Amino acid sequence: MEPKTNMESDWIRAFSERLGPLPEGILRGIGDDVACLASPREGNLLWTTDSQREGVHFRWDWMTPQEVGSRLLVVNLSDVYVKGGTPVAALVALGVPGNLQEEKLFSFYEGLGKASLLFGCPIVGGDISRSTGGFDAVLSLLARSPEGCFPGRDRLLPGDILYLLGRPGLARAGYGSFLSGQSRLQEMAEPVAAFCRPRTYPWFAGLVNDESEVVATMDTSDGLGQAIFAMSEQSGVSVRLDPPENWLDHLQVPASLLGQDPFEMAWEGGEDYDVLLAIRPGMGGAAVSRIEERVQGKPERLIRLGEVVVRESGSEKPSVTIKGRDRRPIYLERKGFDHTR
Repeated sequence: MEPKTNMESDWIRAFSERLGPLPEGILRGIGDDVACLASPREGNLLWTTDSQREGVHFRWDWMTPQEVGSRLLVVNLSDVYVKGGTPVAALVALGVPGNLQEEKLFSFYEGLGKASLLFGCPIVGGDISRSTGGFDAVLSLLARSPEGCFPGRDRLLPGDILYLLGRPGLARAGYGSFLSGQSRLQEMAEPVAAFCRPRTYPWFAGLVNDESEVVATMDTSDGLGQAIFAMSEQSGVSVRLDPPENWLDHLQVPASLLGQDPFEMAWEGGEDYDVLLAIRPGMGGAAVSRIEERVQGKPERLIRLGEVVVRESGSEKPSVTIKGRDRRPIYLERKGFDHTR
């Protein structure tokens, strides 16, 4: 009688083959009870987690398994890079439905493996179990950053200038194109790519560490509105937005095809992974010029959004306003993706 095979062991072996060799500093990776990493001797440790859940973050008829695998790592790296971190290693926990084709699972790991090599973030272990629903993938990422450098959301002060690196609302347009059946239109090629293959900025970590004038950062994965309100409320200050007139030109065609308002698409957003950052004037840094040099000639751009101001006297919460066409302030609502709904 032939011995029974263990599917989990076979999968782990197949996953390891698709992830490639372990770099220096990883003493033991996939295949043991725990991963073993050489301990850093200085600096801070950053730790984050994010997921890709079927029916919530993606659908198989919208994205390839390779894109889902790469996306799982990139959305975690986005949080690390905006805080000045360098990835060390990651763990992945999978919930696999019984009807998922094995080849699709392996293709998911091929995409994850290519991304891990591209960004220098080895996958060193995790967990696999059956799922009673759709496919679930959760990644936990460990990273390092220099001691004393953490641009938290709560560090805004009146006078700080808010900037955005990216193309706000473009991924939202891609999402809308899938829902409306327009994803194959040539005009939707860039929005679809922004949704399926989000960009991240490894070089931004070095800028955060070098330029002390960058005082607060976060990505806009849950929407630009959510990000600005998060910074505003946690810092106890208000924000007055006054972006340039052409800041949403990239949304004019997609918004027209989808019958949506460009500003609402950018404000509510979701899955954009643009970088919101605050610059403190008078500190003698070169962050703005360095970013502009980096993005010169590329689709994304650095947009000056507005200024941080003192919270209104007597108000319960800080406010966020934007100048209307008549130059009068319009009070904005906190909108975006809410993970609890």
